[in-house]
Amino acid sequence: MKVLITGASGFLGRHLLQLLLENDLEIHTIDLKPCDIGIQHNVSLGDIDNLKNTLIKVAPDYIVHLAGITHAPDTNTYYTINTGFAANLISAVKAWGNFSCPMILTGTSAEYGLVAKEQLPITEDTPAKPYDHYGISKLAQTLMGIREARDGLPLIMIRPFNIIGPGMPSHLALQSFVQQIKKIINKETEPIIETGDLSPSRDFVDVRDVADAIWQLLSTPPAYGEVINICTGTGVTIGELLNRLIDMANINVEFQTVSHRIKTVDVPIHFGSLEKLHKLTGFTPKRDLETTLHDVLEDSLATTK
Repeated sequence: MKVLITGASGFLGRHLLQLLLENDLEIHTIDLKPCDIGIQHNVSLGDIDNLKNTLIKVAPDYIVHLAGITHAPDTNTYYTINTGFAANLISAVKAWGNFSCPMILTGTSAEYGLVAKEQLPITEDTPAKPYDHYGISKLAQTLMGIREARDGLPLIMIRPFNIIGPGMPSHLALQSFVQQIKKIINKETEPIIETGDLSPSRDFVDVRDVADAIWQLLSTPPAYGEVINICTGTGVTIGELLNRLIDMANINVEFQTVSHRIKTVDVPIHFGSLEKLHKLTGFTPKRDLETTLHDVLEDSLATTK
């Protein structure tokens, strides 16, 4: 069995590659950066003809579209990459002529936007009201996927919540905390951790569990055409997350709130329902928050940078 993954060098992509390798799949990737696993194809997601030719050459049994951006230098870039590249890939699949190849489109819980407390947990039927261009561009991708699925393409639109785990990007709050803790442990800085607002609550899900869910969904035909949350179903405040890390590191620190870490608009509380995913696949997260935080901290301390 062959799988084609876009954005394979990213945080989620690297973990998914490892999982698929363990399951003996032939892996093909499309990415701007080099990938250590699989056969990489140097084709742009902006080039529909070359994408079609790559699909004909590879003839994948599954496609996972992970490519996207969370931060962009300008508004148009969000839509070019997060919406336009998905549209190009779908057009290439249709030109290829294979209408039976399951494909994951990776959205985000940011598509839901600001959700009232009484509407929690967030289900797939919760109205999507994104408040920034990242969420809007991803919602546009999801709506496009729903439309194409109605026309017969076996598309699955996933909405992962706050993905954390070993190797996570430096711009995420958890990784920022971990890097500051590492410097304190190594006595490179004073025992002070810079923070933003610690009160928001989020649904933190392990990246390895998200990879597991994707793999299960690809082989679940009833999921085709559906929008599906990938989450834990539990909200944890950023402050609790930080306190758990500090306890694990066994250090005494002070907190210092700094303005550049405070978001202009932020969601106070945000957690999802995984009932639909569980009903479709039997999926439940394997890793609790304690395990994930331990692995994130260990991974950071083992890294020389």
